Amino acid sequence: MTETTPTKSSSNKVKGGPRFSSNQRDIVLSALACIGMVFGAFYWIQHFEEPRALKQRIDTVTANIADHQRGIVRDVITQLGERVTEQTTNAELTNALSQGNISADNLFTQSLKRAFPEALDTKIIYIGRQGIADERSDTLRLRNNIEIDMLRKSIENNALVIEAYQHDRQWLISFVKTAGKHGAVYVTFNAQYFEKMLNSLAGNTVSIELIQTYKSRRDVVIKPPIINYPDAMQSRGLSVPGWTLQVYPQEITVQSLSSDSTLLWLICVLCVALIAGSHAIFFVRSYQIPPPPKRATTNSKGTAAPQAEETPSLEQALAKKLAANRQSSLSKRDNFPAPDSAPPLAELSTGEATHKKKANATRIAANCFRAYDIRGIADTELNDNTCFAIGRAIGSEALDRGQSKLLLGRDSRLSSPRIHQALLKGLLSTGIDVTDIGIIATPMLHFACHNLNVGNAIMITGSHNPSHYNGMKISLEFATLSAKDIQALKYRIETQEFESGQGNLDTDSIEQRYIDRVTGDVVIAQTLKVVIDAGNGATSNIAPTLFEELGCEVIPLFCELDGNFPNHAPDPTIESNLSALKAAVAENQADIGIAFDGDGDRLAIVTAEGRCPPADQLLMVLASDMVARNPGAEILFDVKCSRLLSELIVEAGGRPTMWKCGHSYMKQKMADTGALLGGEFSGHIFYKERWYGFDDGMYTAARLLEILTLSGTTMDEAINSQRKLVSSPEILIPVADERKFALVETFAENQKFTDAALINIDGLRIEFRHGWGLIRASNTGPAISMRFEADSEASLTRIQNDFKDLLLRIDPTLVDSL
Repeated sequence: MTETTPTKSSSNKVKGGPRFSSNQRDIVLSALACIGMVFGAFYWIQHFEEPRALKQRIDTVTANIADHQRGIVRDVITQLGERVTEQTTNAELTNALSQGNISADNLFTQSLKRAFPEALDTKIIYIGRQGIADERSDTLRLRNNIEIDMLRKSIENNALVIEAYQHDRQWLISFVKTAGKHGAVYVTFNAQYFEKMLNSLAGNTVSIELIQTYKSRRDVVIKPPIINYPDAMQSRGLSVPGWTLQVYPQEITVQSLSSDSTLLWLICVLCVALIAGSHAIFFVRSYQIPPPPKRATTNSKGTAAPQAEETPSLEQALAKKLAANRQSSLSKRDNFPAPDSAPPLAELSTGEATHKKKANATRIAANCFRAYDIRGIADTELNDNTCFAIGRAIGSEALDRGQSKLLLGRDSRLSSPRIHQALLKGLLSTGIDVTDIGIIATPMLHFACHNLNVGNAIMITGSHNPSHYNGMKISLEFATLSAKDIQALKYRIETQEFESGQGNLDTDSIEQRYIDRVTGDVVIAQTLKVVIDAGNGATSNIAPTLFEELGCEVIPLFCELDGNFPNHAPDPTIESNLSALKAAVAENQADIGIAFDGDGDRLAIVTAEGRCPPADQLLMVLASDMVARNPGAEILFDVKCSRLLSELIVEAGGRPTMWKCGHSYMKQKMADTGALLGGEFSGHIFYKERWYGFDDGMYTAARLLEILTLSGTTMDEAINSQRKLVSSPEILIPVADERKFALVETFAENQKFTDAALINIDGLRIEFRHGWGLIRASNTGPAISMRFEADSEASLTRIQNDFKDLLLRIDPTLVDSL
């Protein structure tokens, strides 16, 4: 073999280190130049472009909020002015003034006080012959020269006069209007009334000042405790001469509008990595082009390919799915059933001791342990032994989590006292302490958890189900149990994994604290006539009192506790159950009707014109207000809701998020995402802004009335302003519990809607260009649930027929149900 001597050109080493070729040097310089440009662009975006864009976003959002606030304040002032003017047009009042028979305690004075319950004071005064207030002994005197000057202006111009002024070191706002030639009406508010209203509207997104200017004098009538970002202030003039609203963005608004530079850094690093990697490849010239894949050869003899297996029919596919589910259940009989991937509540023991316990386990109805709660027929499926065992399981689980106390409430169903006693006996036998809250609504028990700082609670309720049903909604560590957590309780009962001890029992009452909390938060700007239908459920004793204290004129309907629910089923989402409420609203010429379900965590509305908007339309009204005051806010809704809701949230500047049906799933998602508002088509509404994030029908109704009165609109007007699509109600098709999930899975596997988008977070929602359809297994009963929406009746019918055809091919026995 001949030794080859390397030539000079092939040598890659010299004294002093490696020598790069000119091409390699050019590659290195190119890489450095590209990386330098990337970092230069990054620096320019972060230090010049982003601050400019942020300021523009802050100015735009603050301006939008300022316009919104000005409009609402203007409407409130207009409404109050109209109410004052209406009082002065009373012919009997002007006649009494002309005759001089007004006294401080007469009917007119008392009527004026009732007309303005939110005012600091009201008064009727005489106007003497010289055009000034007649200071007789039976006339309330004017406070100062400003009130005298306001009277003079009203007499001269025969107009309503509004001014702000200080008295006894506090700011007051008065409305003055003459009542004929012989008297005038004064209505005075504490400026804190308007301040509370403004703060309620603004939330924590902005701070607001009310400025009054007179000649060269400038007074701050309402001043926030902290003013941030004065350079971004937006000023808006009001309808009252000299009044100006100044709006400043708060820190939370600026943070929500600020861009997270993490993504920008990642892009920068990725660009640098790509530049370095690509140049390195060229530098070392070590890449290789992979060989092309081998082509399949054609049989020269022309032999036909083997025939594919015969495709089973859709009925066979469903049968196969059911058989697989049954086999899976059998194979897991000795293990914890796992409907989702989350870990069980506690480590589950196995072995000989566990199997011995199983032999003596309490027989329970497995179908009672559902996705959201425990629910079944009270007298059979939830007998005393089962309820006692459930109490032991919940108490043991709470103790294993390090909890020592639990709250217990119940609704008014006839079976609730019996279940309460058996459940309580089981709880106390584990050693956990129990505080009995009594008969209350479910959201009041959630409120009690926060008020008493006890995060563990059981609510005995059948919710909206008929009177012979009952159940339990369970919370541990301020989180509502669902799905696997509830199955873990069932497993604990089957394996007899119970703690033993002797707990203590005490009682408490939460009603007045709940009322005080709501009335201290919600501002209803005008007196509304409201019909409340409690459906003889758990809100019967509390809802009328709450809305009376909020300043409403309440007409109670079926507000007597009666576990038989003699007037209608406790489910307000079924429109036939609202017929009596519709009639009462029309008969009493009420502004609105409000219905609650059996345990008070859901609501339905009847408008003054007798309409019953579905919950997703109601959520549009609430979401519009929420996003207007909290730009960028995330709003949750379930898969049954209209696509118009998502579009409205986006147009308003919010972030829509579709999620699973079920109050427990929604509450968990609210906590995970920090969303300020959530809602389900079933009527569950969840408020996190100014509230706690759980579903509360009474609080939601109060917030709705606040929105309507502060914006000066009615529920009918709010609905009329929304876009409309053609939709179906929720359609429930009876299907046995053991078959419903397999049926939906088979539908999803065999659908051929190639022109649609598929959403499978809960069942299957199929989004077409002109509408959508939904099929899912109900988590509360033996049924599958369907709903449809489209741009037209023709599109709606087409989508429904497509779903119906596929369902009948899968299971022809459904023909009588479809």
